[in-house]
Amino acid sequence: MKKLLCVLMAAILTVGSLCLTAGAAEEQDKTLQFHEDGSFRILQIADIQDIVTFRELTANFLSDVIDMTKPDLIVLTGDNIAPGSGGTTLLTKIGINNFMSIFEEKGVKVTAVFGNHDYDHNIMSKEAQWKIYESYDCFVGTGDTEELTGYGTYNLPILSSKDETKKAFNLWFFDSQMKNTENDLGGYGCTAKDQIDWYIRTEKALTEENGGITLPSMAFQHIIVPEIYDVLTHVYQIERDKDNKKDPGKLEILVPPSSYDKKYFIEYEDGGYVMPEEYIDEETFLHESCCPPKYSNGQADAMVENGNVLGFAFGHDHVNCFVVPYKGMDLIQTPTASFGSYGDESRGVRVIDLNENDTSKYETEMIFFNEVYDLSDPLLYNRYVFNSDGDSFTSSERFVAMCKYCYYSVVYKLEAFFSGFEAVFNK
Repeated sequence: MKKLLCVLMAAILTVGSLCLTAGAAEEQDKTLQFHEDGSFRILQIADIQDIVTFRELTANFLSDVIDMTKPDLIVLTGDNIAPGSGGTTLLTKIGINNFMSIFEEKGVKVTAVFGNHDYDHNIMSKEAQWKIYESYDCFVGTGDTEELTGYGTYNLPILSSKDETKKAFNLWFFDSQMKNTENDLGGYGCTAKDQIDWYIRTEKALTEENGGITLPSMAFQHIIVPEIYDVLTHVYQIERDKDNKKDPGKLEILVPPSSYDKKYFIEYEDGGYVMPEEYIDEETFLHESCCPPKYSNGQADAMVENGNVLGFAFGHDHVNCFVVPYKGMDLIQTPTASFGSYGDESRGVRVIDLNENDTSKYETEMIFFNEVYDLSDPLLYNRYVFNSDGDSFTSSERFVAMCKYCYYSVVYKLEAFFSGFEAVFNK
């Protein structure tokens, strides 16, 4: 009952903020354009996936990191709301407003794609949700440019700083679907063939418009492509019986175990995989299996063939983080930025820097929550542990952290009160 009252109170307060936001917002130019110095900065935020009672740690992190990075465009790469949090129109609006109101207040342009959880247990269609996003002046996404599978497959050009009539770069956005209904393999959905055909047609039109020169680009969607397993090293094969059941006791060793670091090791359907050493740096994490569809419609190879996509960025796998090459195009995995679902010390956002003076490359770096805040502060640390749902922390550890947080919070406020009292008294 107490939790229900809290949710209702949050709903009432957020509805009020929705009204204020709608009334206070100013019309914003939705054009994307390089700055005079050639720069353009993208902030990728993945898997916010929070409920209507938005966690303050997430809200503060998003707000602070925007101030730190000063992006020209925020890209939300799916699972923007939690499954079930959109059970009604009101709750969906509240869930989206939790983060969109922050971006609106900061005056930064935003676009998005859908993830599997944005439609999971949600009575609102993707089209209806898109209308909510479009109600914010900061939102620049265009939705479907054609009637395609799913919703939210489109592109946004970035104009030249030297000639605002010329497109200097392009951004692709795809709805990677929810569950597989195309065949009997099961698993997550895959971008459909009509979406890939749309990409090929649109890329060809952009090239013709650009005088026959391919327009460099980057792409974004929620679920990573299955070609990631072509990049990882297959270190052992699990044998299966006639009923296709795997037997962990029967392994075919493909690479000697001594040759890989298990810190970057994962298991998937058919065995074990490891990140090749040459792709490992201080921002590389493999803390869970990569979870792509179990089949491919050729999306990644279509991009490789056209040769115009520098990097393809994903969310979905909350505790993985890497940038790896695939046939001349990078596959970019960004972890969750939120405390709304499972995560670990890799929570963060990704900065992607483009430069009009050399559009043949890009630069990227992660900004991790643990780098922004000092977790040696016991008040913040215990609040951090308490809010880390589904994390590596156990329920008992989170309970202890909650008790400590309450204790430190009371002590902190008392110290602040008496310090202020003393200051006033000494005057």
